[in-house]
Amino acid sequence: MKQINKTDTIFILSQKYPEVIDLLVEFGFTQIKAPQMIVTAGKFMTLDKGCQLRNLNYSELKQFLLKKGYEIIE
Repeated sequence: MKQINKTDTIFILSQKYPEVIDLLVEFGFTQIKAPQMIVTAGKFMTLDKGCQLRNLNYSELKQFLLKKGYEIIE
């Protein structure tokens, strides 16, 4: 099981686990697929903040990622 720290930004996640970006797009983070979004907004955006911004359920994201082999550490 790969671990994601809750405080990691999307930019950090893209560096540690590049494949997570496709999973985030699948979940509903459609704009994050653009490389310029990862290096701009992604540098300050955490998964929790992203869920708030996109009106996505953070708990559902945690379960989604868990099923894909990623655990979010609080």
